[in-house]
Amino acid sequence: MKKILILITIISSVFMSSCNEDSFLEEDPKDDIFAENLYVDYDGFVNGLNSIYALIREDRESQSNANRAALWQMGTDNAFVNNGASAFDCFNDYNDLNSENKLVSSNFNWLYKIINSSNLIINRAEDASIDWMGGNDASDLINKNKILGQARLMRAWAYRDLRYGWGAVPLSLDEIDGLTYRDDWERNSIDEINAQMEIDLIFASENLDMKEDTGMVNSAIARTMLAELYLDMGENEKAETEALKVINSSDYKLMTSRFGTDASEDGTVFTDLFINPTPEGGNKEVLWVLNNAYSDVVGNSYNYMKNIWISYYSKDKKLKKYDLDTMYTYNGGKGAGRVSITDSAFSWYEDIDDRYSEYAVKKYYIFPTDETETDFDVIGYTEMAYDEPDDLENNFLWPWTRKWEYNDPYVFDNASNSGQYNDQMFMRLAETYLLAAEALMKNNKLDLAASYLNELRARSNASAITGSDVTMDFILDERSRELVTEEYRKHTLVRTGTFYERTVNNNPRLDASKVFEYNEYFPIPQGIIDSNTGAVMEQNPGYY
Repeated sequence: MKKILILITIISSVFMSSCNEDSFLEEDPKDDIFAENLYVDYDGFVNGLNSIYALIREDRESQSNANRAALWQMGTDNAFVNNGASAFDCFNDYNDLNSENKLVSSNFNWLYKIINSSNLIINRAEDASIDWMGGNDASDLINKNKILGQARLMRAWAYRDLRYGWGAVPLSLDEIDGLTYRDDWERNSIDEINAQMEIDLIFASENLDMKEDTGMVNSAIARTMLAELYLDMGENEKAETEALKVINSSDYKLMTSRFGTDASEDGTVFTDLFINPTPEGGNKEVLWVLNNAYSDVVGNSYNYMKNIWISYYSKDKKLKKYDLDTMYTYNGGKGAGRVSITDSAFSWYEDIDDRYSEYAVKKYYIFPTDETETDFDVIGYTEMAYDEPDDLENNFLWPWTRKWEYNDPYVFDNASNSGQYNDQMFMRLAETYLLAAEALMKNNKLDLAASYLNELRARSNASAITGSDVTMDFILDERSRELVTEEYRKHTLVRTGTFYERTVNNNPRLDASKVFEYNEYFPIPQGIIDSNTGAVMEQNPGYY
């Protein structure tokens, strides 16, 4: 019988934790399942993996009035802080970013939780006594490698954040517990981090299927991550190969025709992707889905994407006069407008581009004309008017992407909630196309690069381009047009060496006095430096 309890004790010692080792050893466990009796068979390892998937879902949960994902998006060329809070106001002025920042330190520690949890599974899977429940040696090995492939991919996913967030970081490959706790860590080079990511992702790509069950990581994700990694490493031919393996797979395809629950309504195929984020809903483009459930179901996540990206329009002096619950219900839900897309990023669209249409970008607000709620009036419009950068603080009418709109189909009153419980796309094939185009460009195959970009552009009715149009700036613009609020923009800009130039030129709240070249990396959290008493943990340049 499969174990049904979710493992909650595997993260017993966070890397570089400042907790007292003696108190850890004396801790009274609160769960009946421990690593020693959980990791004895295949089902136990599946439960261990579930805990890592739960940790990754925290990427879109509330953290310091933002969400974890916002750290990789705001303060870049295509996103600025609008209705800010103390932990992330500094991304409108990097002079205020320091090693005590709560969002930065929380993410750093969280990523090492994911790594330590992955290490636990990877290390313990080598015990010869484990029952892999395959029925024979060959099937046992397949089951074992499926477990290891998922754990290795998610470890690489965490190191990806660390590499682009902080540069050189400590490389931890062994389970850390009360007996193996260390305080003498040193930072490994970016090359060493990348090399380990390559090992993990190759293993995952070779031992996972191109498509696994919805919500599980798979070979397509591993190969897309490898394509990005190889671009970072300057291995452009390998990047092209990995991206095209996914694109040419029969398991996925770009969605180019209307589909899903709203296919008969006004809209676009681009917006259908976000309304129907799962393969079960007809989405053949999604590579990785974040599964979700209501609060009374084990494994749920109170997701904050709409709260972050939907403007706080109910604060507008005109709109706030209307019944708010009704207004939220018919305008995508309640948002706090913590982070907004820059006016520069909106200007990168052509007017004919479906990704900038009224179905994809909020341009006006509606309200029912009577109690039948069948006819609607436009009661207000979004606007990007401002004279000074400070005018963008609490700009309640700023336009926003509609990717994360959510009206609970069962409880309409939930439209006024800050969070949401729907499944969401976490990675999709469009990302692979963009990486392929970048690799092809670097391999001097400009016309072929343009053809892959044109496939994306055609499905949104944007005009076709030629090989002569393909430059790094064009690809970065196109990545924003397609993936804004989805991609970790900071990662892309750091990887391409364009963070400072593009941010200072395109973010209305950041000029050369408020952002600097060294801000491409975050500061190492001060708590990490202070607790590493056995060796010197160097701080990133420019920070204190």
